[in-house]
This record gives sequence, structure tokens and C-alpha cells, in this order.
Amino acid sequence: MRKLTRTLVAATVLALVSTGVVVAPPAQAADSIVIWSDPAHAPVLQQLLGASYDGTPVTVVTKDPATVRNDLATVRPAEAPDVVWGDLAWTGELASSQLIVPITMKKKRRGQFRPNVLAGSNVGGDLYGLPVQISNLALVTNTTLVPQQPTTFKALEDLALKLKKNKKARVPFALAQSDGTSPWSTYPLFSGLGGYLFGKTSNGSLNVKDIGLANKKFLGNSSWIGQWNSSGLIDSSLTQDRAKTVFKKGNSAFFLAGPEDLEYLMGLGFAYRIGALPPIVNGIKPVPLLTVHGLMVTKFAAKHGVEDKALALVGKQLSGAKPQQALAGAQGWFPANKRAAGTVPTGGGRIRAIGNAGVDGVPMPNVPEAGVLWGPYATAWTTSTSGSGATKAKKAFKKAQRQATTGLSGGTSPSTSG
Repeated sequence: MRKLTRTLVAATVLALVSTGVVVAPPAQAADSIVIWSDPAHAPVLQQLLGASYDGTPVTVVTKDPATVRNDLATVRPAEAPDVVWGDLAWTGELASSQLIVPITMKKKRRGQFRPNVLAGSNVGGDLYGLPVQISNLALVTNTTLVPQQPTTFKALEDLALKLKKNKKARVPFALAQSDGTSPWSTYPLFSGLGGYLFGKTSNGSLNVKDIGLANKKFLGNSSWIGQWNSSGLIDSSLTQDRAKTVFKKGNSAFFLAGPEDLEYLMGLGFAYRIGALPPIVNGIKPVPLLTVHGLMVTKFAAKHGVEDKALALVGKQLSGAKPQQALAGAQGWFPANKRAAGTVPTGGGRIRAIGNAGVDGVPMPNVPEAGVLWGPYATAWTTSTSGSGATKAKKAFKKAQRQATTGLSGGTSPSTSG
């Protein structure tokens, strides 16, 4: 449709020029708003929007989410999308490549989203993505083994180790760390000790010069990791499959789960409670990482003559509670819109409890530089929780800091202030 429209426009211009009328070539006609979506959300988007938005036809194209970023960089403008669904951790990369444009939302509508969730697509002080659904980890407690929820992590540790000592559990805390699960799985503990990935600039975007893998506050609390290793509370060799198996069989009292684990949770044969990880040290709240998916408006919308409508469709039409609830429900995730989150249809109380455990969570970093942090971080956790012969956490994370620093700035040390 777009190719045909552009051909007709060009022919019209040539005809006018041949008659002596001088005209400037117009922007491409606003013939359609094209949305690239993953398979789970494509039918929901089409149902929500129908055949058109504000008089402009809407076409939803199903795309493999693994190829969206590369395709967006190489697609011909005539076939390019105006809106894309994806992980908002992409926003830094796509914005720096000028492939997406800032989203506009009125102050009242922005107020329907938590500031920490909006921060996940903040680039240079502008919002480059509309948050729609959230995934995070929450603590799941086997209430047959632990009827009363521990109010501190030390109490959790004592109960878990006592259960193992009394042979009522084989694994004290079913926390997976191997096979690529860290740092996603361990971040609640890391943050609970004062750790962070990147600091913030004055406009709320990430400051890649401020790396927090070995900040002073965390280092001061890092001896806790040595204690967990010595007591056997956590074990870096534990895989996700093993963790799920031992918890399902009732051989561990504690496990971390996200909305992707809904079917698993519904299949458990015992009563359980879902909530936030209790505090480890006074004054610091353990928080999980957040994976936030949503919608971004591309630079091609302007070329196609539909930028204003694409921005309105995303920032107004699809930011409301009902659309967000429907879209988040397609995968059973927690809605980003606070009103939508109040009545979660898919997964009911389980999804709401998981989402509520992440209300103060930290969005996955939306800067390409984050890639050099994951390896050093994961290695630090593995080497400091590997049983006898483990490296002290303070030493392991200082090394991780140095490695990340070298990877990011070629040897120029960023801030490590706590």
C-alpha cells in the first residue's frame, strides 16, 4: 500500500511540474500505521485497535522479537514499521541510532505509571517507550514448612538451615545461580546489600560512569555473602531446573519465581505464599530487576506521514488501563499501568503478588554498556558462593568492578561512591 501511494504521489508531482506548476515533494501520504509485534501480542493489538485509529488504517505485522532490532536497522523505509513492540531495555541503543523517537504522554497519564518503571526507557531525560508489562522475581515460601513468613533475611536463613539440619529439606534456599540465571536471580540479594549496576544522571537517565558493583555500601555489607556461602544457604552450582525440582518436591522452603512460572506455581501440591524478599540489612530494601516490555514509535512514522497519530496511539490510546490489562494478560505478566495492575485477570492473585513484590524494582539497564557488566557480576557471585575455597565477596566484586571499568572506559575509573 505504501509503495503504491508513493508511486501515485510521484506521478502527481511530475504531472504538475510538466504543466508549469512548481510544487515541493510532499511527505509520504498517511495511508496506514504499521505495527510490528511479537506473536503473543499481535492479535490483542489488532483486536484493541480494529481496522483503524482516528481514521487511519492500522496493520499489525507479526515479527520474531529476536530479529526486530536488526530488521529495524536494515528495513527499507517503504516497508518499515511506525510502531514496534519489544523490550524497553532496547531504547538506549535504538535512540542512539535514531531509530525511535520520544513518546509524548500528558502529566496525568504519566501519573498512572510508577516513576521507576518509566525510568526503564529514559534516554537523556526523554521517554522513548511506553511500558506495558513487567516481569520480576518474588519470594515463594512453602507454608507447610514455614507457616509464618520471616520478617528478616537472617530469620529466613536460620529457618532454612534448621529445616535442612532436621532433614525436612535438602536445599535451604532454592536460588538458582548457574546456567546463566545470575544476575537476574541474585539481584534481589545484591540490591539488599546496597549494590547497584549504574547510578543516575540529573535528568534520571543512567550514568554509565557510575558503576555500583563494588560501591562502598555494598562492600561494607558483602560479608553476608561469605556467611551464606559458609552456612550452605546458597550454592553457585544450583541450576534453575534443579531449583524448581527440589522446591516442587517440598525439599526446599524458599524459591524465587516470576510471572513466566505461573503454570509451574499452579501445579505445586502444597500451600505457598508469594511476597517480597525480607530486608537483609537495616535501611535497605531488597528489590528485583524488572524486565519491561512495551511499545516504541520509530523514525519512519514521520517519513510515512503518521508520526502524530502513531504517538497518540501509543501515548494515549494504548497507555490506558483496559488496553494495558489486555496486552499484559496475553502473556500473564503484570501490567505497567497502576490502574490495570489493580485487577489482574490472568493468574489472578499470583501475578498480582509477584508484581507487588517488584513495585520498587530496578528496570533492566537500557544502555548498550550494560553488556559488559553481566559477565563480571555473574563470575563474582559464582566465585564467592562456590563452597570451600570460595573467593571472598569483597575481593570478587572489586575485581568485577575493575573488569567492568576496563570494558566500559578503557581503564578510566568511574565513580564507585555509595
